[in-house]
Amino acid sequence: MALNVGVNVLEVDGRSSPTLQSAETSVAAIIGLTWRGVPNRPVQLTTVAQFQARFGSYLSNGYLAYALEGFFTNGGQTAYVSRVVGAGTAAGGLRLANRQTPAVGPALLVTAAYRGQADPGTWSTNLRIDIRDDPRATTQLAASTAANATSAQLHSLNGLRVGSVIRMVDGANAFSRKIAAIVSATRTVSWADSVAPVLNQATTQVNSAEFSIMVQYRPSATADFSVVEQWANQSMETDSADYCVTQVNQPFTGSQYIMLTDLSGNAPAGDQNPAIVSNQTLSGAVENAPTSVDFIGDPGAKTGLYALDTTQVQLIAIPDVHTLASAARTAVVENVLAYCAGRGDCMFVGSGPDRGTQGQLPAQTLADYTQLESDYINTIEEYSSQFLAAKVYGALYVPWIQVNDPIGSGATPVRFVPPEGVVMGVYARTDLERGIFKAPAGNDALVEGALAVSASFTDAQHTDLVRNGWVNGIRNTSGLGIVVAASRTLSTDTRWWYVNVRLLFNFVKSTLRDGLRFVRQEPNSDTLRRSVRLNVVTPFLLGLWKQGAFGSDPPAQVFSVKCDAQNNPPSEVDLGNFHLEVYFYPVKPAETIIIIVGQQPSGAAASES
Repeated sequence: MALNVGVNVLEVDGRSSPTLQSAETSVAAIIGLTWRGVPNRPVQLTTVAQFQARFGSYLSNGYLAYALEGFFTNGGQTAYVSRVVGAGTAAGGLRLANRQTPAVGPALLVTAAYRGQADPGTWSTNLRIDIRDDPRATTQLAASTAANATSAQLHSLNGLRVGSVIRMVDGANAFSRKIAAIVSATRTVSWADSVAPVLNQATTQVNSAEFSIMVQYRPSATADFSVVEQWANQSMETDSADYCVTQVNQPFTGSQYIMLTDLSGNAPAGDQNPAIVSNQTLSGAVENAPTSVDFIGDPGAKTGLYALDTTQVQLIAIPDVHTLASAARTAVVENVLAYCAGRGDCMFVGSGPDRGTQGQLPAQTLADYTQLESDYINTIEEYSSQFLAAKVYGALYVPWIQVNDPIGSGATPVRFVPPEGVVMGVYARTDLERGIFKAPAGNDALVEGALAVSASFTDAQHTDLVRNGWVNGIRNTSGLGIVVAASRTLSTDTRWWYVNVRLLFNFVKSTLRDGLRFVRQEPNSDTLRRSVRLNVVTPFLLGLWKQGAFGSDPPAQVFSVKCDAQNNPPSEVDLGNFHLEVYFYPVKPAETIIIIVGQQPSGAAASES
């Protein structure tokens, strides 16, 4: 830049190091069954209304929607939802015929979809499609055409452009031609293939050959149909800005209900348009229940769990795992725990099976349950024992909770659902109000939206559940309501017992991983190591210490950062390695309160008088 005579002030970045930006801590991901949705495509949501617009209503045979509502009700801010479907699940379709006569051919294939991606399942039986003529231009001839004409003078050129198809109808004579050139001064359009007969100026109607696609939808089999989309002025010309396939399949502004495939082939201009139809249904939809293989997914294809690979989430739940048989459910939980451990930045929030009912039917009221609480605890402890290990990136919660059911029958319908949604909401609320280091349990961990719990544990039963089953109870506490009463992970190593410890470590690791990317390709010198240690990492940890994450002892006693020549010797520097070691003491929750009450001697004393 040019310098002025006098004083010039220039701004530079200087030698300061970037400040670490705290990683997200309570973004949830819920995988499972939905009414509709593109499978294995996680969608970021912040409200239940957004979920319903994208994935449809609640399911009587699924729990995902209830979990999402519980998450938001209890303080969750952001969640990703990923739909899982069974193998062979297919989207409904409708083949629209073109306007050729007498040999009618195909024009378009309409497929249930969302913004250009197939949206499979039987939800598409609730769609209806109408096709209508919808010309951009309606005009008349300004003069009769000549025999074998390749041009015509029109009263108006409004709505016409080069590439538009016009349809000229004079009694029994009807011709469609694609405009090759326009002379605006004389309002003349021309085309390639001649029109043999003379078209009379007084009796010929000229329209452009666009059409409209109307999409009607009903959210359930008992609801009324309503128009949800109207695609006006559509064209079958691939070089037109109105080309229907491009517009309807556009990934950002396209249809939220259908996608189109052009089947018109070499049909003549105008005749390749879909024929006028009304109230057409889509057929061929298939909906197969997902198996454990579908929930687990394929890392190469990014399906199931691996659909989350590119999303920044810290909490993962799969409440619909309880729709699977016992062995399949166990396989999914084992895999999601391994997935979380492999990522190292998230944890699984799960639940145990529901308490037994008569005939194992889904429970709506407490009266539906027949299994004793003591037997239920044994069932849960047997279930959780399959997942215990020294360090496990997950936690389990019981019992199931009763919530309002938006799709149930009766005056005030309710049902019991797995609790992981509300628990993740409590995680988020605790993080927001107290910090990531606070255990998401106790008096503050009130479960909003829960009407009842499916099992009421005594103190002894709950202690047995936590200490021997490594499962956290949700309890109806006198004077408080329904609260999350414990915060154990499935880890047997005492260092990793508590949920807040796991969350805090995940947070620190993610923040360091994302915040230290600036170190890459910098000169691996003592200056860099000192800058990272003193100017970046230590201030970050000091901020956590001030919040109470490491207890109340002096900083030097509760955390340390090592990044110097000792752990970065020349042999490692030559290999391009940069070593940073961070150690800290995570604050632990007061889980067991011990109160000693006893007698002491009175203050009376005997003396001689």
